[in-house]
Amino acid sequence: MTRVGSKRTVTVLAQDLQPLALAAGDKVRYPALETLLSRGHHFRMESKSPDHFRFQLFGIKPEGELPIASLTRAADREEKPGQQHYWLRLDPVTLWADMARVVMTSYGFADLNEFERDEIENVVRSVLREEGIVLQSGHLERWCIALGESPEFDFTPLDEAVGMDMAEALPEQPESIHWQRIMNEIQVALHASAVNVRRRQQGKQAINSVWFWGGGFIPNPANHKVFDTVYADNPVTRGLAIISDCRLRNQTSAEKVRFGPDEQSILVDWTVGTRDPMKELDHLERFVDHLLDEVRSGSTELVFYCGKNEGWRYRRSSGRKFWCYRRPLGKICVTSLPA
Repeated sequence: MTRVGSKRTVTVLAQDLQPLALAAGDKVRYPALETLLSRGHHFRMESKSPDHFRFQLFGIKPEGELPIASLTRAADREEKPGQQHYWLRLDPVTLWADMARVVMTSYGFADLNEFERDEIENVVRSVLREEGIVLQSGHLERWCIALGESPEFDFTPLDEAVGMDMAEALPEQPESIHWQRIMNEIQVALHASAVNVRRRQQGKQAINSVWFWGGGFIPNPANHKVFDTVYADNPVTRGLAIISDCRLRNQTSAEKVRFGPDEQSILVDWTVGTRDPMKELDHLERFVDHLLDEVRSGSTELVFYCGKNEGWRYRRSSGRKFWCYRRPLGKICVTSLPA
């Protein structure tokens, strides 16, 4: 972000603030967050999705499908991948079928334990091996494969495919038939796998397919470094930080650290780590309260983003807007932010 004199600029992306606030309700107040959103200068940015927004923050404007796979590969290995490979993500998913359609109901490993995950991975790896494809598993819950060239079509992004009829989510180009056949073979193998047989007998959700998506070569970074340091657990943000040569830290370390004098432009990508909205908001409230203290000291400017469009800029002078009364966080999110 733009530096203001010698002041430090801290940019916070809290993608899930609205659903957290709505889940928590109005009974608990969050003074720091309410002050920030009530008295900060509100502005809007146009972006297609939260991941598109992350690219914008780093000054990168890719054409076509976002190259999520190459960035998550960089994040998982904590190094820049080579430019020669086109990376494609494949994630474990659950499909549900009735007489008329097939729908993806969820993705990820849900409640599977470590041994069940290994069984699923080995089944998928075996099918791909017969196709001459090597499965790259740098993370427990996501996989990648490397291709020599890009396909002539794009798969529907994973988040968009959830809830869609697979007949509509699958690419229509004739060139995609090869990948649809591989997907069908993986489905057959997973259906017959011992792990899924056990889970069905126990009334548990089966992992019965994979979804290909997020293909692309590693993108070129912006011509200038936007951030000195990035605190994030989100794999896309971590990948963008790696290719942009930023210092990279885990998200949780941002809550405890006092930023150094050589950290003048900082990004904190605040992603949800638990299923407890109250606990998440408590953590975020303490962090924002610390940042507001930094702003009041005159050393810092805070830029806060929620979701993929809404932003607030909070300077020292913002705290003097006493006529802007603090409202409960849930009410701010309902009236100010799009669903």
